[in-house]
Amino acid sequence: MADPSWALLLLLVPAAAAGIALIAPSRRGANATAVAGAAVSLVLVFAIVDQILTSGALTVGPGGFLYVDALSGLLLLLLSLVGLASILYSVDYLGRATSPHALPLPRLRQYYAFVLLFLFTMFLVGEANNLGLLWIALEGTTLVSALLVGFYHTPRSIEASWKYLILCTVGLIFALFGTLLLYLADVSAVGSSGASLDWTALIREAPHLDPGIMRLALVFLFLGYGTKAGFAPLHTWLPDAHSEAPTPVSALLSAGLLKCAIYALLRVDAITLRMPNFTFSTWLFLSFGVVSVVLAAFFILIQRDLKRLLAYHSVEHMGIISLGIGFGGVLGLFGALFHMVNHAATKATLFLAGGDLASAAGTKDLEEISGALTALPGTGAVLFIGGLALAGVPPFSVFASEFLILTAGFAGGAWIAAVILLVALAIVFGGLLLHLSRALLGPTPTRGFSRERGPVIGTALGLGILLPIVIGLGVFLPTPFAALLHDAVQVVIG
Repeated sequence: MADPSWALLLLLVPAAAAGIALIAPSRRGANATAVAGAAVSLVLVFAIVDQILTSGALTVGPGGFLYVDALSGLLLLLLSLVGLASILYSVDYLGRATSPHALPLPRLRQYYAFVLLFLFTMFLVGEANNLGLLWIALEGTTLVSALLVGFYHTPRSIEASWKYLILCTVGLIFALFGTLLLYLADVSAVGSSGASLDWTALIREAPHLDPGIMRLALVFLFLGYGTKAGFAPLHTWLPDAHSEAPTPVSALLSAGLLKCAIYALLRVDAITLRMPNFTFSTWLFLSFGVVSVVLAAFFILIQRDLKRLLAYHSVEHMGIISLGIGFGGVLGLFGALFHMVNHAATKATLFLAGGDLASAAGTKDLEEISGALTALPGTGAVLFIGGLALAGVPPFSVFASEFLILTAGFAGGAWIAAVILLVALAIVFGGLLLHLSRALLGPTPTRGFSRERGPVIGTALGLGILLPIVIGLGVFLPTPFAALLHDAVQVVIG
């Protein structure tokens, strides 16, 4: 039997590293502590995924409150990769004394502590077996990330932080009510003595759950976790939060936080898929998916702020993932889970490279940025690759997962939703290439770009983690990763 100690360590490491970062005696010590915490976490995730693939799911801790299976492993892998890349980038962006964005040592300690606690709460989302604990973990991600969104203490960042905190907290209150209704459905099915919020128990009892109560529960759960996921029209916090947060935090929000909310909905979907003739969750996924991709497509066309542009792309891609889940079947779910990983790597790449571009140009306004590919060849090249990938150009990984999702839609008979998705993708393709072509290929502006970059080792290492996923997974799926995706699909559909 597999040893569950690695899963417990995965929760302890970032929490302990956060405490150490708060008392780090120097800037170098704070940087090293944060990098070490994220790197050890990634090693632990690799060990956990290996255990899952060889020995199956792990039940962790007293009472089985923690549970790690292939779906958990996929989320943890995604979070740990993006977490390490973002912290490595932070060393150059915020942690180096000569950086134009350098934080004073006390603030740097706080920043790393918050980021590591953010990783801890997201890891807890991936390991929670009890749906009540899952809700607590997601509320924890909200509280910690709100501090990071408002970290610069500017009027705009504080406004964005409060907006994010209020909207997501209200959303999670809806999710709490939906969770209680889920418990009520279980009480109605098995009696109060046997009722439980443990996911493993609810999966077994799913065929006996009351469909009427479950429909009401799903409405509240989708409103709650859908707000957190950035589904339109519940997305209004997202552009402000992404735009005002420190660049590495924007990468974590888009690549990690949104996926945690999708993961929570997938856990609930796995329960409903085991209920006879129950398709209500499918319709909810399709509805939110269509609204998200359509609304985001038109907002993308009119954006001028680079980070807000990327934020609306998050809304679009959350809609694509939702449609993949709604299309269902092995192909739709495989495409949706694959797209979660591809979008996370691609969007984190663009946020990190975009942060360098905005810093060098002295603005995030795309109307004022031009000639970046000539003036900043390295940053420009990464943005060019990331932009093509995000637009769904082959052979990048996003194209592969979008193709799978579209194929699942047409093959499953969801023609209207699939056609809407195809049209929205075409609009987004044109809009994104128009924005990035101006910034990258236009004439270099007379005021030029700042080249006071200094060392970029952390940035290069961070992007070196992400770019192989963006480029490589479109043409080749390593056998262990393909097996993890396949097993995660089976967790959902049984």
